[in-house]
Amino acid sequence: PQQQGAATTVYCAVAPELEGIGGMYFNNCFRCLPSPQAQDTTAALSLWELSERLIQERSTPPSGALTL
Repeated sequence: PQQQGAATTVYCAVAPELEGIGGMYFNNCFRCLPSPQAQDTTAALSLWELSERLIQERSTPPSGALTL
């Protein structure tokens, strides 16, 4: 439900038993393994490369543009 939307985030931020612990995945306030898709290194690399291309396209001024 909408009222519980931030429950896991808040739990991870304030739970004393998680103090000093990071790098884990939580779902519905329980520690669990990431989905197989999240562990797919080939997909991760493809997404990284796509992100780099999109950033490069957006950060390159159009030809003929005035630069300061």
